[in-house]
Amino acid sequence: MPQPQRDRDGVVQVLQALSGCFLLGSTSRSKKDLGEMRKAIMANTFPTGIPLADQFHVSAGAGFAGIEIGLAREGFFSIDGDPADIATVARLAHETGLTISGMLAGPLGQIPPTSNDASVRAEAARVVRRTIEVAPDLGVDTLLLVPGRVEADVPYGVAWDRALAFVRELIPDCERHGITLAVENVWNRMIYSPIEMRHFVETIGHPLVGVYWDAGNHAPYTWPQHWPPVLGNHIRRVHVKGFNTNAGPTWPGFVRLLDGTIDWPAVMASLRAIGYDGWVTIEIGFGGANQSPAEILRKAREFSADMDTLLSM
Repeated sequence: MPQPQRDRDGVVQVLQALSGCFLLGSTSRSKKDLGEMRKAIMANTFPTGIPLADQFHVSAGAGFAGIEIGLAREGFFSIDGDPADIATVARLAHETGLTISGMLAGPLGQIPPTSNDASVRAEAARVVRRTIEVAPDLGVDTLLLVPGRVEADVPYGVAWDRALAFVRELIPDCERHGITLAVENVWNRMIYSPIEMRHFVETIGHPLVGVYWDAGNHAPYTWPQHWPPVLGNHIRRVHVKGFNTNAGPTWPGFVRLLDGTIDWPAVMASLRAIGYDGWVTIEIGFGGANQSPAEILRKAREFSADMDTLLSM
């Protein structure tokens, strides 16, 4: 299925016009191992309507080494889409020189595996299984997994047990395809401390189940630098975003990466202390739709520069 062409010509023209600032294959892109860790960007942070191909080209042009993607609900590169789309995405990675650093296991915020509705739980499992099947064809070995959420009618103990059962159910699929499920700490009213997270993955006790640690998500509740010493080598991937704790646990607290109140030197020191040398993926939204290609490219370059600063700490 062809991708929508929204702004495609504009993106290409701006990339060409600004090639002196951030040319594909530029010096910035060659520095993949700043501080031993590698920088990636999360594809779904781009404005709505930007084709995946343009996300790849912008990310590469801005100096990122990797990009984290996910199957869409419908359309191009979707859960039930044309299998040929997988090869198209693989070619995109080859053409741009980007590594697909990871994938989302599925839109599990919309279909939580802890739901009281058994059909929702079954759909969540189907979606993750499909992603597990697709990932190896794109060179991906790790999926970001949101384990569910606590709700008024889904008590913590019930959500915990269902989340454990959900992950355990997927282990045979992971073993068959060589895929790690990395559980992310998110705003889901469960697993809000590093000790809880460690207990969760160690209760499962399988080498293909680890942690996708987001350094910014629980900054309102904990000091991010306290997580890596507790989680150690359970951490398989890292997300970063800025947060201003003065805003409290609210969405306006999320800010540009190096703004806010997170002690990034301490965070990076804690990651290096446990020997982490994997992907670090920035998850900062580009803002609303209808931005010009030049504006999107400018922001991507700023995000990339912020990542260079972070990884050199």
